[in-house]
Amino acid sequence: MPDLDPAELAATVRRLAGIEEGNGPDDDHIVAGVLGFVERFDFWYARVMANAVHEYRKLIVARINPFIRSAELGHLGVADAARQLVGDYARRNFVTAGGWAMEELAIEASPRLHKSATRGIDAEWFDNDNNAHHLYVLKSGTVTRNSDILASLKRHGRQAEQLLRQGRNKPAIHVTYGILAGKRSSSFADGVERPASAALWAEILGMDEEPAIELATAMANAAGRLMTTGSAVRHISALETLVAAYIENPKEPEAVDWEFIARHNLRAKPTWAKEAAVRQERALAALAATGYEPEEPKPLKAPTDDPDDDVDA
Repeated sequence: MPDLDPAELAATVRRLAGIEEGNGPDDDHIVAGVLGFVERFDFWYARVMANAVHEYRKLIVARINPFIRSAELGHLGVADAARQLVGDYARRNFVTAGGWAMEELAIEASPRLHKSATRGIDAEWFDNDNNAHHLYVLKSGTVTRNSDILASLKRHGRQAEQLLRQGRNKPAIHVTYGILAGKRSSSFADGVERPASAALWAEILGMDEEPAIELATAMANAAGRLMTTGSAVRHISALETLVAAYIENPKEPEAVDWEFIARHNLRAKPTWAKEAAVRQERALAALAATGYEPEEPKPLKAPTDDPDDDVDA
């Protein structure tokens, strides 16, 4: 990350958001939110892409639909096709890492939220004025597994409530399922608050909805200017080399072997295993020729129990 002046960064964010000092989070929280986004994104995106180098056949080659992709990419040479296939994989993980980064930004920038040690809960805060404990599960966007996530949230919320009410001071418990972008209306059901995204940001940042959205957007914009993704670029290049070498037609250099891909992804392994071993050896030799040295695989446990998207790697 380039050197930066925290005061200048906070001033830039306020200028982008049109928000004066004294309104909303203080400068320290604004800077923490921006840097939290950058660090979380760079960490997870680079880690996922580095690990994918070891599993490129499972993660990329085995997921090629020979019917659809041959129609889409059949006019391309093997290098361009590999670049497209790897690019699609990278973009999916870019979005996933971005979702984790948004959750980090929300917690770090909030004057009231802090990370929760309770299983299944992302963040919490205690409202002294009303003797109320607020528990949150945060998601960056709308998801298809809402029912699973809500079932888990209810279970973990009940567990947390039992623990919190064991003492003399028995607080009210508010459980919130918060979607940071994409939810346009608020609702409440089965003991779970489900605020609209604008209302959620207002609660997180302690502001009215409109300036809260402007500030959150400005922090994400500032984070984007600081992100480099440089550590991931070399892993993406390595994946392109591996995939291109593996799917190349040995009888027609620089062409994709769609027939092999169809066998690989539609038929039992014994029918193509020997050929795959030759292709793997060729791919590893091509990668070694570039001077790339694979990193040791690292754990890919998501920062939350239920990330918005499964990590492809």
